[in-house]
Amino acid sequence: MHLVPLVYFAGLTYYFWQKHRTYDVATYMSTLYTITSICCVLMVMGGFMNRQGGGVLVDGYEPEFGIVPTILYCGLITLTILPFSFIRPEKLEDITNVHRYVIYGFTLFIVLQGLIMYYLVGDSITDLLNGDFKFLKDSHYSGNISPADAKMLTMPMPIQVMYLLSFMTLLALPLFFYYTCVEGRSLWLTSPLLAVSISPILRGVLMADRTEIIHYGLMFFFCLVFFQRFITKRVRNFMLAVSLPVLAVGVTYIVAVSASRFENEDEGASGSMLEYAGQSYVNFCYFYDNHNPELYYVERELPIVSYFVFKNQYVETKDERTAREGFFIGVFASHIGSWLLDVGVVGAILISAFFAFICCLVINRYNRTEFDVSDVLMLFALGAVPTFGIFYYRYYTVATAFVYLAAGLLFLFSKYIFVWHKE
Repeated sequence: MHLVPLVYFAGLTYYFWQKHRTYDVATYMSTLYTITSICCVLMVMGGFMNRQGGGVLVDGYEPEFGIVPTILYCGLITLTILPFSFIRPEKLEDITNVHRYVIYGFTLFIVLQGLIMYYLVGDSITDLLNGDFKFLKDSHYSGNISPADAKMLTMPMPIQVMYLLSFMTLLALPLFFYYTCVEGRSLWLTSPLLAVSISPILRGVLMADRTEIIHYGLMFFFCLVFFQRFITKRVRNFMLAVSLPVLAVGVTYIVAVSASRFENEDEGASGSMLEYAGQSYVNFCYFYDNHNPELYYVERELPIVSYFVFKNQYVETKDERTAREGFFIGVFASHIGSWLLDVGVVGAILISAFFAFICCLVINRYNRTEFDVSDVLMLFALGAVPTFGIFYYRYYTVATAFVYLAAGLLFLFSKYIFVWHKE
């Protein structure tokens, strides 16, 4: 049964490719689930499922992959990918900018956020990269704050707020592609956007974290696919020159962190990496079979409301929830698995349908030939859910949730407020 997701997503990828005759956003997302399904098959067949609490939830035995959870896993993921198949990057003729000065102002704001991040992190990066990654990760899990966080607490309140919301700098990535590829601005002017877009990675490095660099890489390729129609040879050469050394450093970092964290594991770093990349389907089935349906939580789905109204977040309730469920919940189970664990099967279906509905509202129509840059920012924020969903639901904290909140406000602002006044 563990072969079904591989066969299904490989078939879905081929279907999107054949239907559109181009490598579009939906094909890209489906490819990612094909890859993680391959890792799952290798993990199961290689017997790498024996590390309780740090990876998959089974302990030394092959789980029963039921028909119902398998259908839910494949079906609901497809539902969240399907709206993106309406976007045909090769047919895009233009990306407009309805409220140019508003976008300028937001761009300057996130550049300032990125500069603050570089300032707070800069003193620590050199020492941290020469340190023990396993110690850094264990220190983070023990509740110790990073040197950048400690430094941030000594800064004025506005600086602290900008630092805490600095995940918004990820939106600098689609803005870089827009200004460089669509408006044709000089790379000297737009390169700072590319530089500040990696600032969340720097926060991750302070905790020996790999997910931020992987998330960035996935969304960088998302932008490459979306903007493919506008990428000139000059820009392509620039990206190639910049990407190769960055990719080399990123891969080296991921390998080094993995080796330091898993060097004492029986399966070694290679087996642990397979487990890291392929565990989502296994954990989803485990959640389906073992989750207590009487337990409901919304900290992950409504992090901003939960924090400001109920004064808690997912990271603060995780230990309590683990105790109540009877198994460790802090594992990868895809974005669908995160929703299943929080609100049950019916809730996961409803959230998936609601997410697809929102995506359809933003995309508006099939084969659309023109978007506004505010549409692109919103699609980027929404696209992170199924793209990074090969691991878990992305926007589970206040800091990460402000990414889609900022994109959503810009989208509504451009589409309704100013347009309504003009009429």
